[in-house]
Amino acid sequence: MTNFFSGPGFVPAGITLVRALTGWLIFRHSLELFDINGLIDFLRQAKVPLPAFSAYTAKLIELVGGIFLILGLFTKWITPLLMLIMLGVIATMHHWNFYEGEHPLLFLLLFAAFFFYGPGPWSLDKRIQTRRTPAS
Repeated sequence: MTNFFSGPGFVPAGITLVRALTGWLIFRHSLELFDINGLIDFLRQAKVPLPAFSAYTAKLIELVGGIFLILGLFTKWITPLLMLIMLGVIATMHHWNFYEGEHPLLFLLLFAAFFFYGPGPWSLDKRIQTRRTPAS
């Protein structure tokens, strides 16, 4: 029972599950890409430069980023982009009010955790890394 509370426990499975679910959730947000006119209008009203470009870029990063997170692929490269998208959401939609923008803030914190911790041992990033690393 002590190993349950003090050992590595379920960390590999837990990181994988949280990473995959976070990827799925951000992927679902990206599906607005196929009905993006409301977002473009909002960004235009918010005086965001290049509203159409900004909207398509953000949704494309969410789409690709969600898929990559689910797979645990290119995690260290995609998470900073996703963090920037969430900062943009907090800035434009919630006027830097972190209490109103708690969902994007939680996404931002999860992306930061994956950036600093990595995707976990059950990921394509780890598989690629172990194939490239010569055996000692």
